[in-house]
Amino acid sequence: MDWQSIDWKHIGPYIVPVLVIIIFARRIINNPPQKVKVNRLFLLPLIAVVATVATIAATPAPPLFWIVGFLVAIALGAGVGFLTAHHQEFSLDTDTGEITSRATPIGSLVVGGLFFVRFGLKFIFPQMNGPMPGQHPSADLFAWTDAGLIFSVALLTARAATTWLRTRPLIQAHQAEKSLPPS
Repeated sequence: MDWQSIDWKHIGPYIVPVLVIIIFARRIINNPPQKVKVNRLFLLPLIAVVATVATIAATPAPPLFWIVGFLVAIALGAGVGFLTAHHQEFSLDTDTGEITSRATPIGSLVVGGLFFVRFGLKFIFPQMNGPMPGQHPSADLFAWTDAGLIFSVALLTARAATTWLRTRPLIQAHQAEKSLPPS
């Protein structure tokens, strides 16, 4: 097969969706449990919050449109973070007290479905793939990246908080079981 004869312009838009489908299918099929480090759940979100606040504080105040956009990014990120943590199965090893989590297929299917919808819309409405008429492609680039940072921080924080809330009963049950006298 001659690689130069392939029409990459027509195949290119399908490469990312196919890779996403392969990754999510692999994740659903091969889903090993992962150790949950409850005492370190908020470390990464805290670092991300500090870095994001420092980054955004170093820029001029955005217009009202972007402030509203940032609030929407917080809401969406928190919602996605809650859903990703909510669609995990937690289990407790009674001997070691170690908590493990395993993602349910629902969370992977939701994220995969969002990618499918996104690329489906891109395919159905190709006129929306570029900049709007009369607008420079780099317009509001910093605001978009700030919104992405805010979304990511909200996602990390909500996921950590939901995981912490869902693992507390397991920890409390294990501590109560350890404090009972042997029978």
